Amino acid sequence: MITYVNTVLVSNKNGATLATAADLTGKPSKADLQSVVGKFVFMNCDPAKQDGSKITDIYAFDADCDTFRLGVVTNDYYTRFDKTAGAEVFIPVVKWSNEIKTADIKSMSVLTYKDDTEDVIKVDFSNLDSNLSARIAQGGIPVVLRLTFKDMPTRFRNWTESYDYITKFGDTGTEIAEGLAETISLQKKRARVWASASNGVLTLTAMEYDDDNSNDSENFTGKVRFNANCWYSDPTAPGFASSNKYAIGTVTKTVGVQYPASAKNVRDHERTAQGYQGILHRHNWYDPKPAMVANIDYKYNGITLEFENMYRAADDIFRKTKQTVEIYASNNGEAQSLTTLANDLKSMIDVRQKPVVSIDNSAAYDSENFAHA
Repeated sequence: MITYVNTVLVSNKNGATLATAADLTGKPSKADLQSVVGKFVFMNCDPAKQDGSKITDIYAFDADCDTFRLGVVTNDYYTRFDKTAGAEVFIPVVKWSNEIKTADIKSMSVLTYKDDTEDVIKVDFSNLDSNLSARIAQGGIPVVLRLTFKDMPTRFRNWTESYDYITKFGDTGTEIAEGLAETISLQKKRARVWASASNGVLTLTAMEYDDDNSNDSENFTGKVRFNANCWYSDPTAPGFASSNKYAIGTVTKTVGVQYPASAKNVRDHERTAQGYQGILHRHNWYDPKPAMVANIDYKYNGITLEFENMYRAADDIFRKTKQTVEIYASNNGEAQSLTTLANDLKSMIDVRQKPVVSIDNSAAYDSENFAHA
């Protein structure tokens, strides 16, 4: 996650369309709110339209607006007495981003769901040269496989694991691959990869992070990232050559993909962003905090907006704060398209940052128009 001031908006349903003013008005029952929960909300924060006329619906999208907010309708609600209806009504609570000035948006990225894949390394012992094959067949040759893990930030050096196999009389590359796979599989409590062998090829597949497999976890998700190298030595060689290491096997690696908006990443982003809401103590079970919306079993599409907000500092100078808004949407588990919202945001950016003609918005900030803002 980008370590700026972040707002993370997560929807598990209804996220394809923006909420309207009618959606956000009071409902006669809590059940009526379910059709609105999860909808994203656009708020026009300009005091008036660009031509100076009154804004009649602040929740209606306007590509010409200078300042806006984005929000998502949550499961929370509050009640009030509606005098016109003569009954209590239920009003949904919206989680809002900070104000965003369209001209100060630095980038917008749109994420389309894809499955995560793990790192896979193959070590091919099937094409050893004839001299080496003959020496291996005599037996007594130690073959060592060393795995170097790159995802261990708490270690000063890279975390490594080494596995060995000593050849027996008549062995070929097939037996070497199978022997190393068996050794790794027997050490399942410390291994971080799955191992299998077929036709002299050793296949190593990174294990998936479990990080408690919970929707609210203290552990951040990650990927097992590793490299492999393999060598042999010949104890019967004369002198110092007996301890020399010689490469064996052909190592090929397929790098795994971690989708930025995978469910566990969304969970981690949402949880971390709670710190910007003042929720700083989350490590004890009794610490009060909002319920997590992200579900680690769901698929999400996403949009990330990066922008800067200007403010006046104490020493009477103007500074800018880097901020982001992250939007994630799922449709009851399946990835929810955000094409409509992405196109709307893009049209706003194009109007403000790539104008065909100069826009005169002086009338929009006429003091006479602030009365209804």
